[in-house]
Amino acid sequence: MRFLQTTVVLTALCGFSAQLLSADNDPFTDYFAGLSDYPHLEEIDAQSGERVRDYLVPLGAIEKIRGVWSPRRSDRVTGDRASYTWRVLDGYTSSEMVQELDERVASQEGVTQTFSCEARACGSSVQWANRIFQQRLLYGTEVSQRYRVYTLEQSGDSYRMLVYGSARSSDRQYLHVETIKLSP
Repeated sequence: MRFLQTTVVLTALCGFSAQLLSADNDPFTDYFAGLSDYPHLEEIDAQSGERVRDYLVPLGAIEKIRGVWSPRRSDRVTGDRASYTWRVLDGYTSSEMVQELDERVASQEGVTQTFSCEARACGSSVQWANRIFQQRLLYGTEVSQRYRVYTLEQSGDSYRMLVYGSARSSDRQYLHVETIKLSP
């Protein structure tokens, strides 16, 4: 039963590739905003339509390099950004959601996973929360964190989707998603 309920949440979350094919504007904005109505996700923050320039997309663990916290590898992108943060409720975990998302996204056409890390392999959780996502509530235990970067190529448009899941405790689980429609 629990698997089916998790699948319902993530089926909604992973339907983005079909919307990429049919939407003229950013296909994620309306889609992710609708997830906030799901009873097991509580929207904490949502921002869309933000133009970013030279935006940092981490492609490696966060570590201290020459006294400065930064990702081991990264990419800089320019485009339109939307971000969403949800608290996961009712005993669900952010880890379950990220795992199910991985399985569903892997089968989608035009989507590739650019980077993935789990637990301590991601580096410092506090740096992900504060320095990368500027969402202090995402700070959780390092063993609970999950991070993914997906690249989507559809109809001549390119997107990056960043997914970060973390847990402060068993009842404080968070899922954070950012999408960036790249500008040429």
